[in-house]
Amino acid sequence: MARHQALLDPLALPFLTPQHTRCLFHRRPEMRTLQKLTQRLCLSALATLTFGSAQAADPGVTNDKLVLGAVMPLSGPPSIIGKAIATTLKVWEQDVNARGGIGGRKVDIRIEDDGYVPQRAVQGLKKLIDVDHIFGLIGVSGSSQLLAMLPIIDEQKIPAINHIAVNSAHFNPPHKTLFNIGATYCQEVSASMKHLVTSQKLQGSKFGLIFQEDDYGVDVKCGYDQALKELGLKSSIEVAYKRGAKDFSAEVLSVQRAGATFVLTGGIITETAAMLKEIAKNQMQVVRLAAHPSHLPAVLALAGPAADGMYVAEYVPPVTDTETQGIGKLTALTYKYFSANEVKGMNRYSLTAYVGVQLLESALNACAKNLTRACVVEKLEQTKNFTSDGIMAPLTFGPNVRQSGTRPILLKANASAGKFERASEFLSAK
Repeated sequence: MARHQALLDPLALPFLTPQHTRCLFHRRPEMRTLQKLTQRLCLSALATLTFGSAQAADPGVTNDKLVLGAVMPLSGPPSIIGKAIATTLKVWEQDVNARGGIGGRKVDIRIEDDGYVPQRAVQGLKKLIDVDHIFGLIGVSGSSQLLAMLPIIDEQKIPAINHIAVNSAHFNPPHKTLFNIGATYCQEVSASMKHLVTSQKLQGSKFGLIFQEDDYGVDVKCGYDQALKELGLKSSIEVAYKRGAKDFSAEVLSVQRAGATFVLTGGIITETAAMLKEIAKNQMQVVRLAAHPSHLPAVLALAGPAADGMYVAEYVPPVTDTETQGIGKLTALTYKYFSANEVKGMNRYSLTAYVGVQLLESALNACAKNLTRACVVEKLEQTKNFTSDGIMAPLTFGPNVRQSGTRPILLKANASAGKFERASEFLSAK
């Protein structure tokens, strides 16, 4: 009897309700036969309850619902990125639900605003886990923000797709449940710069770099250094600037005095526009190349004619290239579920987000009958040549391979038309 009493100790079974406890400890001497029958029934129910708890589904998934989360900037200057992504996620949410959801489950996406601040990103992720009980992540903000969230993602074993900013620290060493799509700044700048120099026969140029003093700038400089090394060329000047700088007259004057005829403008949005305007003001005849954060309509609007002819190292085509099947499909869906204003607000991050949700949907559907985090991670890892109808180069992952889609494409700014255009097809990632 002592063994049964230990088994039925309510302190050892915290999930029992008061009704369960009363059932298990029902004592009426005048009804011993009924008591024994009651205990047998209670033990049977308890065994079912205990087994059910052991087999409980992962967070965020029920028979009729699947909750996914995202952390991104929806406030401040970086909101131009987050709002475009949020619209695309909501477009996909409505589209996938209109097609029956995931194994009959309605998809529900919860989004937290981090303002591009690492600490807020961590707070947002904790809220998604503790309050919203998400199954997986379909957006993990910027490079530093993701690095801050990674310990929690690793600990909770949350399937996560990174389609916003890829840093080598995100996949080297690989993180089991994090899948990164797209090139690092180093990879895209290196490949695009080598292609531009060789295709335009610019080997005789004097090369200059203006870069930001932070992790982003270090990665841009990595691509610049790697390209020159592999081309057997040398840099004429490299000028660093502090994050948040507004005036680039001194930096541009320095590269001009060094005689630079090829300048890698390592800014983001406002910084790139300011550099371009300063270059035009100084009447410098130079080839200008920028990394993909400058592939935004805001850069063209801020720089005006000074942006004309600027090259951009990218890994997705221009968002206005609706003849590309995947871009045309996303544009049509955005018109269907939202308004022309949302379509106007689309940018290159809309495209990467769409590839991300398509990739995740493929894995979710493959696991629909037994939807667990472990199954989704396994299916993502088994991805081979996943196509996105021309938005990105095919994606392939594998054991310890957690980055794909690194083949760049070179774009060129057409300021008078207010858009970017293809200057190459997808290039080799090497």
